Amino acid sequence: MDVCIIRLGAFGDIIHTLPLAADLHAAGHRVHWLCEERWRAIIAGSPVIDRIHTIPRRASMTTLRKIARQLRRSYPFDAVIDAQGLAKSAWWLRGLGSPIRIGFRRGRAREGAWLLSNRRVPAHCTHVIDQQRCLALGLGLRPQGSARTPLPAWPAQRQWAHDWLQEHGLQQPYALNVGAGWPSKVWPQDFQRQFLQLLVNAGQRPLIIWGSPDERQVAEHLQAQVPHSILTPATDIPHLAGLLQHCRLLVSGDTGPLHLAAACACPTLGLFGPVPCERNGPRGRHHRNLQATAPAWERKRAERVDWSKLSPKIVLAAAHSIAHGAHGAS
Repeated sequence: MDVCIIRLGAFGDIIHTLPLAADLHAAGHRVHWLCEERWRAIIAGSPVIDRIHTIPRRASMTTLRKIARQLRRSYPFDAVIDAQGLAKSAWWLRGLGSPIRIGFRRGRAREGAWLLSNRRVPAHCTHVIDQQRCLALGLGLRPQGSARTPLPAWPAQRQWAHDWLQEHGLQQPYALNVGAGWPSKVWPQDFQRQFLQLLVNAGQRPLIIWGSPDERQVAEHLQAQVPHSILTPATDIPHLAGLLQHCRLLVSGDTGPLHLAAACACPTLGLFGPVPCERNGPRGRHHRNLQATAPAWERKRAERVDWSKLSPKIVLAAAHSIAHGAHGAS
């Protein structure tokens, strides 16, 4: 069957949905993916995706209808899966014209998205990856074994990262990601500064990772305060993956780089605020998550998150424990 996964964004959510694509591919289906153009780089070259279809981030309804008509003519999908569960993703369930329209039941799907699916799947699992994999139940497939996240190989970007780190005299550095999509997910800047200084005091030269222009300003300010830290250059997602594959550990809030690092087999320490780490946190023996006290799903009001239990010293101790364990040290 030709099956199209609809997961328009965002960064971490697309990574969390890749295991579903892996399950469908393993079952012999040809897997298509519909996403916003800016996220294409995350999955372009993945061995489990046969074709990627993209839409502009912002487009008129006329443009979207035109794209839908073109896709219906060129790719008569046997089934489509709404892996996002919002009105904007559910619109494509109808727009792509498939007879099988799979989505979550009400509760996990929002904004009336469940109304446009004709095979509705419950989401009883706690972790978001397991929830996404359950969508295969709509095709009679029960997830088997551990989740796989088959990213592209990105060999050129990995070599670039190796060369860049060598130029700066770095080998398996600790890394700190300074930003997140929600203000409430960002570890306080003063805690970030103290953490970097503690690493420097311990003889490390940590990397400061940033994404947006606003995050760059924060990163530059931190680097000025902790001069022995190293600011990463501007990177796209493949080049960021290249850097992460060479890092000893990434410390980050609940955001795309954290989940990219975990998918790249880079040990991680996730710092969670308004979203439960049991739902979103990287799993496995080389990953650990710490939970702050916060109102669930609070997006904007960072002052409502109590990070006091995630002090720089506590985070440093956890980071050392993960890094030493991942590299067989005592």
